[in-house]
This record gives sequence, structure tokens and C-alpha cells, in this order.
Amino acid sequence: MFGGLLAACGFLAAQPVFAETAVRFGVDAYTTGSQIWVAEDKGYFDEEGIDAQITTFATGVEAIDALLVGRADMSVGLDFPMVSRIQGGKLKVLAGIFHSTPGFHKLVVSNDIQEPADLKGKKIGIATGTAEHLITFKYLEENGLSPDDVEIVGFTSLMEIVASLRSGRIDASFVWADGTEKSTSDGEHYVLTDDSAAKLKGSAYIAAASGFAEENPEAVVSVLRALDKASSFISESPDEAADIIASKTRAPRDTVRNLLDYNAFSLALGDYEKAGFDAVSEFVSRSQSAEVTFETGVDASFLTEAVPSAVTLAE
Repeated sequence: MFGGLLAACGFLAAQPVFAETAVRFGVDAYTTGSQIWVAEDKGYFDEEGIDAQITTFATGVEAIDALLVGRADMSVGLDFPMVSRIQGGKLKVLAGIFHSTPGFHKLVVSNDIQEPADLKGKKIGIATGTAEHLITFKYLEENGLSPDDVEIVGFTSLMEIVASLRSGRIDASFVWADGTEKSTSDGEHYVLTDDSAAKLKGSAYIAAASGFAEENPEAVVSVLRALDKASSFISESPDEAADIIASKTRAPRDTVRNLLDYNAFSLALGDYEKAGFDAVSEFVSRSQSAEVTFETGVDASFLTEAVPSAVTLAE
């Protein structure tokens, strides 16, 4: 028996040690990083040999910027901040991870504003550099207004916008999540419309630092496979997914569950993502005088290997 134990110990000792690849992820404090949190909690990263090291940032903009300064290897973020940072060549967009259905952002205005024309001359708050920034400008454009017709006031967080609405520092702003209730509970503000009026096809993307992707292509493919599994889980079990995400982000569970309904979670690079990307890149190219295109900003090769069926771009 003793010999058998030795033999068993020898067998175990002879097995190779499975080394996971460490990947530093940047996510925001709400639901943009949903698939990453679920992949960690459900063990999908472990199954793919990934040691996930997740850092939560106040906004998706900060998470994306972490790629540019070497604080993250892969990050998730909405299209406008992602596209506006491609020009330097320091990041690669790998895949769309969800696309937003209309209604996520609500345009909260003071009670004296009854129609879009009433915004002329008013102070409008924006979360500078975020998707909400683009939505605001596109909404004005769709209603025959330009940024010059209003006074744009920039902020760095949702709570700053909410506080400024309630104090009267600004007259209107697109808000989201629990910011909607907080900014309308005083009776002095109401929701005029939502982001569907901006007529944008919004998506969130996952990107990698260019150097990391070039040096660790297998790890990037493994991450995408894990996120694909997480996407399926969120779609099939949104209540449990909300529990997981809320516990990781400390966002209110009911808010998280509500936000999940505004997003279709699925890894994809298809005509929908390209159309939305092109609309953003056209705006970025015009406002920053720097050409950004889907072809130069997106690398579909990693998703093609990880989840071939997810790449449906027309030839």
C-alpha cells in the first residue's frame, strides 16, 4: 500500500503545472464590464487559462485610458471614447461585446423646457469624452441645433451632473442608471425624451493594448472565448448575472438588473457594429481633425479565431 501511495505521489508530481496568463482588465463601475465580472465569477477565465486581475474605474473613459498608460492590458468601453482614442495606435479594438437598445440615456430637463427648441441658450451638461457626449451633440443636430446654440458644461461623473441639475447650475443633460430618478425626484425636472432621439447605433467594445495583443495573441483569443460564454450566461440568466455584477461593482442590484435589459450581450463584429463605429468615427474625424476608420481601428482576426460565427462583416 505504501508503494502504491509513493507511485500515486510520483504520478501527481510528474504532471505539468498549468500556468495561467495574467491579464489586467479595466472596467467601469456599472454594467459595461458585465461579461468580465461574470466570466470571473463563473470560472470561465480559469477554464481558458486566464488569471483575471480586474480594476474598477469610475467611468469607461478611465478604463480605456488605463490601456494607453500601461495600467491595463484589456478594457471595455462604449464606442465614442473607444473610437476617439484609436488614432495613436496604442490600442486594438477586438470585438463588440454588446449593443445598446434605445432608452438607456434619458434627457432630463427643467420644467420650463417643453420642446427641443427651448434648449437654445440653455446650459446643457455632458460627461466629457463619453458616449453621452456624442449622444448630446447628435440629439442637438437632429433637432436643428448646434453646440453653439447652447452652453455646454463638461463633467467627469454622473453624480456631478445630477447635483448640477438639482442645484440649477445646468438646465438639461442626458443621464442614466439611478441618475434618472435622483435628478427628477425634486419635482423641478422631468424626462423630455431618451437617446433614441439621437438616432445612433450604440455599441460597447473590448480593446487590448496593442503591445499586449501582439505579444500574447493566444491569451487574447482565450479571453474572447471566456467572454462569449459569459455573454450566453447573461442572456440566459439575467437575474443571477445581476446578482454577480452588483456584488462586484457595489451598484444597486435593482439598477443593475434594469440596465441589463437595455443591452444585448453578444460578441460580434458585423454590419451593425460597423455602421455604429462609422457614425462615431465620422464625428471624431470631424471634431479632432484626425481620420479614424473601422478598417484601421478594428482587428477582427482575434474574434475570428475565438468565435468564428461572431464575425459577419460583409465583404
